[in-house]
Amino acid sequence: MTTNLSNDKVPSYNGTWTQDFLVTLVFLTRLPISLRFSFDMSALKSACRCFPLIGIIVGGLSGAVFIVAIAIGLSPLLSAFLAIASQTLLTGALHEDAIGDVADGFGGGTTQLKKLEIMHDSRVGTYAVLALIFIIGMKVVALSSPVSPMMIFAILVSAAAVSRALMTWGMYLMPSARTDGLGHGAGRPPILAPLSATGIAVLVAIISLGNLVGATALLAAIIGAAVMGFIAYRQIGGQTGDVLGAIQQVSELAFIVACVALLT
Repeated sequence: MTTNLSNDKVPSYNGTWTQDFLVTLVFLTRLPISLRFSFDMSALKSACRCFPLIGIIVGGLSGAVFIVAIAIGLSPLLSAFLAIASQTLLTGALHEDAIGDVADGFGGGTTQLKKLEIMHDSRVGTYAVLALIFIIGMKVVALSSPVSPMMIFAILVSAAAVSRALMTWGMYLMPSARTDGLGHGAGRPPILAPLSATGIAVLVAIISLGNLVGATALLAAIIGAAVMGFIAYRQIGGQTGDVLGAIQQVSELAFIVACVALLT
């Protein structure tokens, strides 16, 4: 995973909610933001509590794109494609790149070292292409189901928030599989960070989707994240930035599919 970290010298990062939000906004999106403080990768230990807030922004944008596309007469399928495309533009395909690297590494490597080596390689292989086709394809098909545009908006916002909150649990529960990179550089966050992120995500999901749909989709996302985390632990012994991105993508897909299954 790559970032556009600030090079400003002063003042230094001090871990306030405002600074944490700005750090995650810079880290998880391509928005042209110039920070007035300096920070390094270790800031993510605290800042990850704001991951779901970035999800609200990303999901809100894609949901708005979906509503506008439907309003001007585009088909649900094309509207769903545009919604997902807007997410990748805003994030620079950060998480899509991550799950592609994971698919290539886990599918093509024969040893833990080789898997990590492949994941670090910027070249795209067959496993990555297939993983992206399946992930994006299933999201688009699910979002083009006969559900009201406003409900699709709520699903996109909630899914983006919940899936990013679950990344923080990957950081907290799983050891770093590398001695460099995002997972190692960020370090293990304090327990309050994933708890705070989860609290925000749960509120968004329940308020937006209601108790039954929100809770069921949350459970589906947690299962998806847990399965991805378990596979990563078996394959490479822990997490990397790519694994965290893969957790986001898998849990987001599980959340969307669960919502659509309950609403159609």
